Amino acid sequence: MVRQRVRIRFSKSGRLRYIGHQDLLRTLERLFRRVCLPLAMSQGFHPKPKISSPSALALGIDGEDEVLDLEMLETADPVDTVSLLERLNRSSLAGLVFHRAELLVPGRLKARMRSARYEMIVPEGDRDGLKARIDDLLIGASFIVSKHNGKTVDVRPAVVLLEFDEKTGRLVTEILANKQAHNGPEVGIRELLTAIGLEERLFKSVFPVRTRVFLLED
Repeated sequence: MVRQRVRIRFSKSGRLRYIGHQDLLRTLERLFRRVCLPLAMSQGFHPKPKISSPSALALGIDGEDEVLDLEMLETADPVDTVSLLERLNRSSLAGLVFHRAELLVPGRLKARMRSARYEMIVPEGDRDGLKARIDDLLIGASFIVSKHNGKTVDVRPAVVLLEFDEKTGRLVTEILANKQAHNGPEVGIRELLTAIGLEERLFKSVFPVRTRVFLLED
């Protein structure tokens, strides 16, 4: 018998967007205990369930395609992923929905994020000059912005995709994970919005949603 690992894709929205990553993991742990999921535990004085996520979602942002890897205790029979999803969704909280579960083959590496895609609608009052600012960002090889902690970061190498529809206000962007873009400070959605002049509108009139997490093996 070998320990089995399961990769879950889930979404969180509504009030859950306002809980941090560690609080989300604790919420998930309680849910897994509620459905009697036989999770493997870490070693040491304070054992914890073996749960891992490739990327924390920033506070205040909905996630439609989040990733979680679980390690189960040794069992003779493979995990029934269909039944697992049904049990989780039956006992889950409002705003927390489990969409897919995949039984990983032995030896497969844990999830590592390659990039993340975000979508948002920019209201009409915030669209003036936005297309030109996006063009300024995309045309160069470098675009330096300041983070909240005072450090600077080059946003441009991390931007895989940045599209804006002036008629609908729909903005779509894909941002590389830190290690895939450069070795400097992390570039997230806040830094991208800073680069195109929308940071002051974040959570006021602009509400990004992380619609997809791409893994290195995708």
